[in-house]
Amino acid sequence: MDWIDGHLDLAMLAVLGDDPANEADGVRRCVSLPALRRSSVDIVLGTIFTEMVPGAPGDAVQYSAGDRESAHAAGLRQLAWYESMEQRGELSIVRCQEDLNRGAFPRVVLLMECADPIRTPDEVAWWHDRGVRVVGLSWARGSRYSGGNARHGGLTPVGRDMVDALDAFGILHDASHLCDRSLDDLLAHTPRAVVATHMNLRSQSGSPTNQRHLRNDHLLSIAARGGVAGLVLYRGFLTAAPEATIADVVRHAGAVRSIAGVGAVTLGSDLDGGFLPRDVPEGLRGPEEYGALAAALSTAGWSPEEVAAVQRDNWLRVLRDALPG
Repeated sequence: MDWIDGHLDLAMLAVLGDDPANEADGVRRCVSLPALRRSSVDIVLGTIFTEMVPGAPGDAVQYSAGDRESAHAAGLRQLAWYESMEQRGELSIVRCQEDLNRGAFPRVVLLMECADPIRTPDEVAWWHDRGVRVVGLSWARGSRYSGGNARHGGLTPVGRDMVDALDAFGILHDASHLCDRSLDDLLAHTPRAVVATHMNLRSQSGSPTNQRHLRNDHLLSIAARGGVAGLVLYRGFLTAAPEATIADVVRHAGAVRSIAGVGAVTLGSDLDGGFLPRDVPEGLRGPEEYGALAAALSTAGWSPEEVAAVQRDNWLRVLRDALPG
C-alpha cells in the first residue's frame, strides 16, 4: 500500500542549497527525491514555503513585514523549481484528479504554506493556473492575511477577501500555523473543507498552551467538513521527553481517531522542516521507513482498513473532492 505524505518542504531545501534531487545533499536532511522514489510514498503535498522575518532584506524564503514583492519573488523561485523538476522528469505536479494516478514519482500537490506570495486576492487565479491547490493563510509570524501561531490575531479584512478568492477556485485551506483566533475566523467565514496538513494534537503534545498544535474542538470541526490532520514526526511535537518513539506517533494517531474518527488521521511528516534525522523517532527517519509506522499501528490493534486509511485513503478522499476533474 502506497503512502501519501501531507507535508514536505522540497523546494525550500532546494533554494537554500540542499538539493533534494541530489542524494548526497538530501541525506543531510530526512528526505531526497531518490529516497522518495525508493520508498512507498508516491504522492506528497510539496510546499512553497516563505516566512515573514522583521527586517529581512528578502531572499529565497524570507521577507520583511508588508514587503509583498519580496514575498512574491520568493514564492516564484520555489514554484519555478517544481516546474523545472517536472520538466526534467524528476516529479510531476498534480493539477487535477487524473494526475493522482499518472506522471513521474513523486506526484506533488502544490501547497503554499503562507499566502503572502499572492500579492492580492485577484492573483489567486494566476497561482491556481500554475498548479497551487492548497493554501495556508499564514506561517508562524503571521501574514497580511491573518495571525499565526507565534503572532496571534484573526483574519484581516483582506484576509477575508483572500478566503473568498481561494474558495472561488476550490483551493483547500490549510489550518497549520494558524493561531486559535485565525482558525476560528476561517471556520466561521468559509463552509468549505479545511485540512491541517502537519499539525499534532495540543492535548497530546506536552505543550497545552502552544497554538502550533491543534485543539480537540478544532479537530472536530475539521473532521465534520471531511478534512484531515497530518501527523508531524518531529520529536518536539510528539512528546515533552528528550526522545520520541514510534509509540508516541501511534499514541497521537489513536487520540485523533478517538476524538474525530479514523477518517481524520493522516500523515504530514514535515520530515524536512528544518530538523535533522536525529529529531525524528528512530525507525521513522526517512520515507523508506514508513512501513514501520504501518506495522506499529497494526500491532496496536488497527485493522488493515484503518491502516490503509492513514497511509493513503483519507488523503486520497480529500484530494479527489478538492481537485478539478
